[in-house]
Amino acid sequence: MKIATETAVNASPDTIWKTLTGFAAYPEWNRVLKSVQGEAAPDAALQVQIQFYGQNVSKLSGKVTGFIPPKYFSWSWSHALGAWFLATEHVFRLKERDDGSVIFFQEMYYTGLGLKFRRSSIEHMARLTLDKLNDDLKSRVEPAPAA
Repeated sequence: MKIATETAVNASPDTIWKTLTGFAAYPEWNRVLKSVQGEAAPDAALQVQIQFYGQNVSKLSGKVTGFIPPKYFSWSWSHALGAWFLATEHVFRLKERDDGSVIFFQEMYYTGLGLKFRRSSIEHMARLTLDKLNDDLKSRVEPAPAA
């Protein structure tokens, strides 16, 4: 199952990239990814505290699966029962537009038997979660409006 969102962000790709890969600052601005321990580097191990919309904070162990600065970053993790039950890959993509803004894409790919039982609730929860993260990122990187 794929859940995808996108939003236009009025900031440079480098500013957005530094924000996405600056894990130490996540608690200051990110309501979804409460904490990420590890390095933003290919194949790096990550310890993530994530709060999906309407859920308690979950602790996950993951791995960086894609890393192409400043355009593409992804990580994956599996349910405690194993990837056969539920596995997820979270993808961040940046595409610069001619007007200087950036389109920020997020995609979550879910696989596993667990989808059979909770597909619609997972899809709803993930979409709302990605929307929150989009809003938080925009608030963090876009310049404040002139007063």
